[in-house]
Amino acid sequence: MIVDDEEDIRLVAQFALEQLGGHEVLALGSGREAVDRTAAFSPSLLVLDGSMPGMDGPQTLLALRGQPALKHVPAVFLTAHTSARRIADFRALGAVDVIAKPFEPQHLCDRVSSLLVSPDTVPAMDLEDEEQAQGKKPVALVVEDDPGIRYLLGFILEQQGWRVLEACDGIQGVAAILDGPVTDVVLLDIMLPGVDGLQLLDILRGARRWKGVPVMMLTAKGDEPSVSRALAAGANDYVAKPFDPADLAARVNRLPRRHRS
Repeated sequence: MIVDDEEDIRLVAQFALEQLGGHEVLALGSGREAVDRTAAFSPSLLVLDGSMPGMDGPQTLLALRGQPALKHVPAVFLTAHTSARRIADFRALGAVDVIAKPFEPQHLCDRVSSLLVSPDTVPAMDLEDEEQAQGKKPVALVVEDDPGIRYLLGFILEQQGWRVLEACDGIQGVAAILDGPVTDVVLLDIMLPGVDGLQLLDILRGARRWKGVPVMMLTAKGDEPSVSRALAAGANDYVAKPFDPADLAARVNRLPRRHRS
């Protein structure tokens, strides 16, 4: 069970543990919701955000420990505050591990999988050398100003076998289109600072070397006028935020592939 009030981090952690680790995951957004629902789920491991509004991670753990079925379930804390004192406080509460944010999805999976086998040991992460494989992967350009969504998109695509290039605003997007390598697909947020996604789409479709590169637009829910303009300007598909990671992965993989000369 994962409890984290930040939706982007919660989605990344859930998607990683389900897709990479094969775990069944209950992902919740608050300590109060965890107290109300966790016992019925019967988790094998509690993964708690250290800092949450209302009921924080330590308070949530103490409340969960008051339920007989959860008294001995091992707990892990996720935290952006990794001072020695903070980690010692988590350990004093009985946490079997403390994982720093931001985390690498594979690293999270490795730590969780090891804890489920043996809660008293925490493994070192195994690193793979992927330099040769990188050159054979299709490449995606993600232009998104929200760092959490950009991280989630990168993770989803990488798990589907893509190599990901990123631009964090419209200005970087323009530079990527005019000066960067041509990619196999572009994921383009409509709402961007500086130069918006529709302007970027016009620039991309006007560049001869990007001809035939499929574009998926990322839109705010209910923004039908922008969707219509994007499709008319040459976008291949769109997805509304917040999106389901599995649905986005499937739709990206259905996009036509650019012919590489």
